[in-house]
Amino acid sequence: MDTPPVTAERIGIAKDFGLWNVDDAAIACREAGLPFWAACALLQKESMGRNVYGHDEGGALAGFPHEVNFDNWLVFEWLITMEGQTSNGVGPTQITWKGFFFDMERKGLKPWVPLDNMEYGFGLLASLREAEGTWEKAGTRYNGRESYGADFLVKCREWKQRLGVKGAIE
Repeated sequence: MDTPPVTAERIGIAKDFGLWNVDDAAIACREAGLPFWAACALLQKESMGRNVYGHDEGGALAGFPHEVNFDNWLVFEWLITMEGQTSNGVGPTQITWKGFFFDMERKGLKPWVPLDNMEYGFGLLASLREAEGTWEKAGTRYNGRESYGADFLVKCREWKQRLGVKGAIE
């Protein structure tokens, strides 16, 4: 996989674009084996890198006005496991399926910690790219909608160019 160095200049470009938690994203994408440009595209699509709950209609804590932290995570977890509420995106990579939360816990990762959240979400995206063969199909599987996958591919191309990374992308 195309993984050019995550330089201070590239981190600065991502921050200037408006992404949050970029330093953690640079670490997490390396741990996950995901190119930084693909990580930036995912963050742009999901949360701009902010550590927030999603806005899915009917989702637990949809639109909650504070960052995800341990205390409100406990409330979120209780709502989806004990009260049967619909899950919602959590953190910078908007992890949504509750099975992923259990998997994160098993791996010692905390959904409310941006670095852990991104490491898991980026790893998931990298594995989907490996399984599906294209970034568009990986994006579709990540979100579940073909339109998401198509736009994710556009964002990947934009980020690759924005960061000065050479080479075509499928």
